[in-house]
Amino acid sequence: MKFNTIPLFKVFGIQINLDYSWFIVFFLITFTLAVGYFPYYYPGYNILVYWIAGAVSAILLFASVLIHELAHSLVALHYKIPVREINLFIFGGVAMIEEEPPSPKVEFRIAIAGPVMSFILGTFFYILVLIYPQDDLLNGILNYMMIVNYIIAFFNLVPAFPLDGGRILRAIIWSRSSSILKATKVSSTTGKFFAYFLIFIGLLSFIEGSFINGIWYILIGLFLLQAAKASYEQTKLSIILSKYKVEHFMRPIKPVLYNETVHDVMTHYVPFFHLKTVPIIGDDGKYYIADVEDILALPREKWHEIPIIQVAKPIEIYVSPYDPLIKAKKLMDNFNLDELPVIYQNTFLGIIKKEPIESLIQEFIIKEMAHEQRR
Repeated sequence: MKFNTIPLFKVFGIQINLDYSWFIVFFLITFTLAVGYFPYYYPGYNILVYWIAGAVSAILLFASVLIHELAHSLVALHYKIPVREINLFIFGGVAMIEEEPPSPKVEFRIAIAGPVMSFILGTFFYILVLIYPQDDLLNGILNYMMIVNYIIAFFNLVPAFPLDGGRILRAIIWSRSSSILKATKVSSTTGKFFAYFLIFIGLLSFIEGSFINGIWYILIGLFLLQAAKASYEQTKLSIILSKYKVEHFMRPIKPVLYNETVHDVMTHYVPFFHLKTVPIIGDDGKYYIADVEDILALPREKWHEIPIIQVAKPIEIYVSPYDPLIKAKKLMDNFNLDELPVIYQNTFLGIIKKEPIESLIQEFIIKEMAHEQRR
């Protein structure tokens, strides 16, 4: 899943981002509460007060979603599984956990952490409702938060991948079959059926005249359908690449010096190594990278005069030779790169290309298809 996000802040080293689609659902929730829910159950307030209460409730809802995702993330971090970021978007939130869990037990614990946290939050707001039993708007906000947290918990426990319940189902099947791929395939199938069910409910809502509910059911169903398919493919990809480290596919390359001219680099270096990027060591001892496309945009008659460092940028994205190959693949996909520098302990070691990784994946897929045909 790709997101167009606004960076917010970091929690426990995890980057929290806000997708632009979040503003759509924030407005819809605020509008629904301010115009419908709160005036119906708590009449007598100014319209501005209803809008403020709706906005506060929407913010608290997404804070609850964030805490839900943080619960997943903290358990993953406990088991040394990297979590790159958490993205809040139109359908809630998603923790971008970098690797597949090493065992069914770890998968179960990561998956169950979110619903448990939502149950805790729901119970927390329930206690606040008991402490503050007044029939006013504040009580309404507390009641709303109690209800939605319980809904989040129960909805996520539906055994449909990639919902938490689907991951719990995957952990159970995995523990009995010893195959995470088989377990993912089964739980992804349940996820697809659940997605089709939501789409069907949405169509029925249209027929009954409930257009807004129908649209939401269909959108959520389509999202879950795509996510179920993508999650299975991602798991398969992780399994294919799990046996390899970056060092197995790295090409050792020595960076050029900062004062070498563009002409020399393009004449002797790039044709020999067949690179799309040129690693450079600057006069400050730091490493830089120059894109061949940027170099080609320079006037050729000036190549003799321009030092390569002038078209270089600092290296911000790189991998270690001991990183799993899946990490390199994900970085290349996320940042639309064909090559990545390989750096270890401030030493530039080489470049890893996307092409041989994709060849490995394609080879696995061909073998899998041949195996299926023999069956």
